[in-house]
Amino acid sequence: MLPVNQVFRMGELRKRLLWSGTEQAIWIDIDSDTALPEPISIVELERLIMERELESIADPFEETVLREVEEGSLDQQKRDEAWGMLADFVHNPQLFVRRPRGLIVRGIMERHGVTNQTVYRLLRRYWQRGMCRNALLPDYVNSGARGKRRKPNQAKLGRPRVVMEGKGSNVTPDIERIFRRVIEERLLKEKHPSIPDAYAAGLNLLRAVLTELPTSELPTLGQFRYFYGREYHFTDTLPCRVSAVDFAKDFRPLSSTSTTEALGPGYRYQIDATIADIYLVSEHDRSLIVGRPVVYMVIDVFSRMVVGMYVGFEGPSWVSAMVALANTVADKVEYCRQYSVEIDASDWPVKGLPDVVLADKGELNGTKVEAFSQAFGVRIENAPARRGDAKGIVERYFRTVQERFKPYASGVVEDTTSRKRGGHDYRLDASLTLPEFTQIIIAGILYHNNFHTLSKYDRTSGMPGDLPAIPVMLWNWGLANLTGRLRTAPEELVRINLLPHESATVSELGIRLFGCFYTCQEAIREGWFHRGQGRRPTGVTVAYDPRSADHIYLRPSNSLKDYWVCDLADRSRRFRGMTFWDVWLLSREERRSDTNAAAEALVERGNLLKQIESIVAQAEDASPVNTGMTTKDLGTQIRENKQQEKRQERQKTAFKPDKAQQEKPAEVIPLRGEKQEDYAFPDLSDLIFKEEEDD
Repeated sequence: MLPVNQVFRMGELRKRLLWSGTEQAIWIDIDSDTALPEPISIVELERLIMERELESIADPFEETVLREVEEGSLDQQKRDEAWGMLADFVHNPQLFVRRPRGLIVRGIMERHGVTNQTVYRLLRRYWQRGMCRNALLPDYVNSGARGKRRKPNQAKLGRPRVVMEGKGSNVTPDIERIFRRVIEERLLKEKHPSIPDAYAAGLNLLRAVLTELPTSELPTLGQFRYFYGREYHFTDTLPCRVSAVDFAKDFRPLSSTSTTEALGPGYRYQIDATIADIYLVSEHDRSLIVGRPVVYMVIDVFSRMVVGMYVGFEGPSWVSAMVALANTVADKVEYCRQYSVEIDASDWPVKGLPDVVLADKGELNGTKVEAFSQAFGVRIENAPARRGDAKGIVERYFRTVQERFKPYASGVVEDTTSRKRGGHDYRLDASLTLPEFTQIIIAGILYHNNFHTLSKYDRTSGMPGDLPAIPVMLWNWGLANLTGRLRTAPEELVRINLLPHESATVSELGIRLFGCFYTCQEAIREGWFHRGQGRRPTGVTVAYDPRSADHIYLRPSNSLKDYWVCDLADRSRRFRGMTFWDVWLLSREERRSDTNAAAEALVERGNLLKQIESIVAQAEDASPVNTGMTTKDLGTQIRENKQQEKRQERQKTAFKPDKAQQEKPAEVIPLRGEKQEDYAFPDLSDLIFKEEEDD
């Protein structure tokens, strides 16, 4: 038995099968306005199919019968009215036989007061279009000329004016040309005016071209809007009216999802930062408001697990990104314990590096990340500039995590439009410290990882239907069933290789980086700092943490696993306890002061030279004429002159106390008859001023 309602093609004819029995079938011509059901034997029908004289085709009325009918529309009313006439009879096989069909039609006519033509028209439509209720829909959808342009003539197209003066004018080809010029020159630009402004600008051109038309008869703003909407589809105008970046970020159709790029846990991480919408107070003095913290998140694309984090006051930069990435390999149990949060290893079972990290261009770019990428085989991809949608997963989580704490925390940033002049400043309500806020973020992460159901998660093939779309369950299932790229590494080694690297110089004073000198036992044993005989390299590669200048990490070989910890030398003791930002600032100030002092010294050096030249000139003017003495006589005279000059100098510069010494010493009464001692000051003139034999 053949299934009914099939449509067959036989030459130019198209027929629908209405009924099928063991020996006979009924079909109808679907293109004829006078067609009625016709019988055909099953044997003949099968023969035509086997000989390929009859082929099955797609139902040409499928779109009509599947059309959604608007509730309360005229289409629905007409359909339901026709169905009410035929519903009790259309399933009766007697309708396919001529004489019984006539009796049934006559009964319908009498019951509903309709004509014979109406009943047959409805029955024919029901049979030809698919034998369902929607087959009785009227053809109003084909009425009129919706979407078709009317050719203007003398009569005004459109509805007549009611309020505005005049009859108006049709949009002629000349007016269309002006409309197109205005649209393309003004509206199809990134910086575009509004449609009314563009129309107003085009009025001047319309008046210049259509001088014979009065102002009241010029095309209206509504006609301009209609033309713009009809001739310029928004898919064509939108890329012209917004920037390329905004179009790609906010408007372009999405062709895929982030999950398709990740074949399992650890394939791809997304990292991003945001400034939290809350003000914090100092941990040491709660009366001090210290500002808004920075929150970094690292999320696994496949499972949506939060795999790493950083909360602090370091601005979005490589430093804070480094801390967040290092947290991906940290022991989460120990990390949470630092903030008085006790968890099991199964609550946050993430410890490893991915195959790819997607980040902002400014944070993970350039030489700073090369050492990390080479050491652990982690590829770094940078999102295009101003394309937050490229990291849609982590961007969406930022909105979620802030929505969770903002209704309950104090010091939360309020909408600026909600603050009135003289109103309360929300910053004064700040009460949370950085560790307390970190506890809130950790709690939110634990909830997200273990309980949050991902409503829009696109599952991969092979994923069981009873697996809830919860991050930790997706993570564990992916590790067990998919080929992951997660790799483990020592936390300290990861942290060292994540630090920025720089070239440093080596001298007997130490290893010099940014004006600071460092030393280490390994370098001392190698003899780098021995004076004179030291054997040292001219330059080395070091890693440094900008948050502390107390230590640097020297790379002694090409192996990225080797490093020496170098301590700040005593020569640079003034930098102890500082950050490298402090060092750079202090060094800049020192260079500035030294440069200014050097410039001032040059000025004073000029004054010195002037003074010297003046004294020399005066001396030359006062010198007698050369007497023409021989060299031998000149040498003898110089010695005699020097001795005399020395005696005069001694007399001139000798110490002379203001209070003269008494010539008679004080009288001393001896005890027990001892000999009186002489307490007068000794005369040391011979010792001091004894003439030398020769100079």
